[in-house]
Amino acid sequence: KKAFTVTWKKQTTGTTGYQIQCSLKKNFKLGVKKITIKKNTQTKKKVTGLKRGKKYYVRIRTYKKTADGTVYSSWSKVKSVKTS
Repeated sequence: KKAFTVTWKKQTTGTTGYQIQCSLKKNFKLGVKKITIKKNTQTKKKVTGLKRGKKYYVRIRTYKKTADGTVYSSWSKVKSVKTS
């Protein structure tokens, strides 16, 4: 399987959506994949198109669209997952 599912707690107050990053390196400098979820009611996302047998690092943050642009929260703690 070259995929995994990311789940998180719903943050509907003051958010527009979520942003997920996964990478082959813990510092998110290599093989970074960025996914934007536009619905703040969604609480899981299947990440596909990855390499088999590799360890990926994952983090998530919320964002809110305002009249002045987009405001992002800080990133969550980094979690790791290995594809099979």
